[in-house]
Amino acid sequence: MSELKPSTWVRARFGGVAGDMARAVARAIHQAHGLAMDAHISSTLRSNDAYGATLHVTQYEQLAEQARDIPGVSVRKPTDVRCRFELVVLDNPPVVLYPWRYATDKSIPREKARLRPPVSDLRKTLLALNANTISDQLTLDQAERDPEQLEAELAEEQALLEQLAKFGQVVTVGFASNPAGGIFDLGWGDVELVDEETGGVIWRHWEQLPPPGDQAAGGELRQPLSPPGGRDRAGRFDDAPLTEDLGLVARSPGAEPPISEPERPQEDTGSDEPS
Repeated sequence: MSELKPSTWVRARFGGVAGDMARAVARAIHQAHGLAMDAHISSTLRSNDAYGATLHVTQYEQLAEQARDIPGVSVRKPTDVRCRFELVVLDNPPVVLYPWRYATDKSIPREKARLRPPVSDLRKTLLALNANTISDQLTLDQAERDPEQLEAELAEEQALLEQLAKFGQVVTVGFASNPAGGIFDLGWGDVELVDEETGGVIWRHWEQLPPPGDQAAGGELRQPLSPPGGRDRAGRFDDAPLTEDLGLVARSPGAEPPISEPERPQEDTGSDEPS
């Protein structure tokens, strides 16, 4: 199978490793979906909670796994700050990859997808890189915070923001998926946050990523486990994407990590959307 030629936009973002990066990203998201399906099937839950929670983690892990051997790529956490997930960073030209599962069913088109408000300061900064409007101020809810704790969190996040600003550009890997329908949209592009209150974004550029087999990626994708007894599980009406803050937002001591798929926001009728 002949290899697809990277577009002008992809070459501008990733230079000589454009083709390698495209193949790595497509493989990563499909592998992440397969691992999430394994968790979904093994859990025997009627809900999609196991799928969503697993995918929230595996999307970052698989991007790191598939891209780490590409020349010029580093997989690292920002230094001197707490960070749950490693980020894929291309050093020259400076670009960071950011995965966003923007929908869990086909009722929400990518063009109408929104970040789940309140949009975190880290996400605001990451997407502001594409608009060249890096903010040097953090907006955190300071109510009921111990002053010393708040000061430490502010200093920690400010250090992270300064490092993210050095990445230069963010390429958002957008996809939509669920256990019943699989991955029904996958691509990447430039996203800009245009409304912090509603989470509204604009895709300044978007390109579809074909499945790994269509890119002559080489190797074989792992296949998800088969449901016991051959049964399949349909998606629930309340299936919705996880809130994704890259694992970088400072969390208060009493806060607990998300363990299930939150309710789906309303359609674009004065409301909001996903993560």
